[in-house]
Amino acid sequence: MSHRPNPTTQGAAMPKRSADRSPRVTMSDVARRAGVSQPTVSFVLNDRRDVAVAEETRRRVLAAAAELDFVPNRAAQLLRSNRSYLIGIVTNGIVSQPYAGRIVLGIQQVVQPADYLCLVIDTTDDPDEGDIAVANLLANGVAAMVYASPRPKELHRSRRLDDTRTLFVNCWPDKGAVETVLLADEYHGGLAAAGAAFDLGHRDVAFLGGDEEEYACIERHRGFVDAARTAGVDPGGLTQRYGDYSISSGYDLTVQTLRTHRPTALICGNDRMAIGALLAVQSLGLACPDDVSIVGFDDQPDVADQARPSLTTVGLPHLQMGRRAGELLLEEPNDPVDRLIIPAELIRRESLGPPPTRRRRLR
Repeated sequence: MSHRPNPTTQGAAMPKRSADRSPRVTMSDVARRAGVSQPTVSFVLNDRRDVAVAEETRRRVLAAAAELDFVPNRAAQLLRSNRSYLIGIVTNGIVSQPYAGRIVLGIQQVVQPADYLCLVIDTTDDPDEGDIAVANLLANGVAAMVYASPRPKELHRSRRLDDTRTLFVNCWPDKGAVETVLLADEYHGGLAAAGAAFDLGHRDVAFLGGDEEEYACIERHRGFVDAARTAGVDPGGLTQRYGDYSISSGYDLTVQTLRTHRPTALICGNDRMAIGALLAVQSLGLACPDDVSIVGFDDQPDVADQARPSLTTVGLPHLQMGRRAGELLLEEPNDPVDRLIIPAELIRRESLGPPPTRRRRLR
């Protein structure tokens, strides 16, 4: 009986460990190529502006590092400088709202080119869960913390952050804590949404909002009221109803409104409610925008632009808020700014047109 060789010990091509790998380029290698000392290389590559290095020497070191494809050892740098390149982000439900994830994307776009990494933990409204998330992030040595929410609201701020730079994006801290807060301009968004309808000649415009007691809804309604007054229309004579930001809510409110009254334009609490309004208009045998114009809010990806007709809406500046937060994190710390308001832009599409010159009766 012949013996079959064991492929793990005979004839098998075992992976080579280091023979095919180029050795790691070190600062000493860069120093030899540039003809300077290793400390000089460290000063240049770590951008130590407090140490005098001739500009010609600096250029020579940078050129040598580029030629050798030198990659800094970040772990060693952190140990030497006692500096963290980690940013903690505590979100509240953003993972279930894809469009609001642009806040995190915006932060990353700004801080990653500066070699910072983001650690993201998504939590619920449970304060204890938020405290645990913060504790875990602090244990990993984050340099700063960001709270972010898909909807503007108050969030619990952990007391563990008293000595850590903290920003709030699309939310604000509870218990009156003084921190920098970045919010979308919900008021001017509501003003622009309603103003666009009034500017086209609509005079009977209904406001179908979300949660009546929520900050965003309050501010958007305030903009709606001021837009009506600017157009010379008494807001008290306009239909104003409230729902819960869902498609079904937009549908039900629209049916209730159109069965008792016929406004020529609907300003909806968000894009989902606008989709519900569109379905209701069509179910009643009407056309948008020929009979009823519809305006949404959010510019939700794959919703507002994919509807038929496509939705005129106000785009929430989630990406811009995230980018501005990232810029603040890279700046030298200053006293917290109470609130930074980021503009929201009206995006005109097919669902908004002039008021109809002739109306059809409801079927």
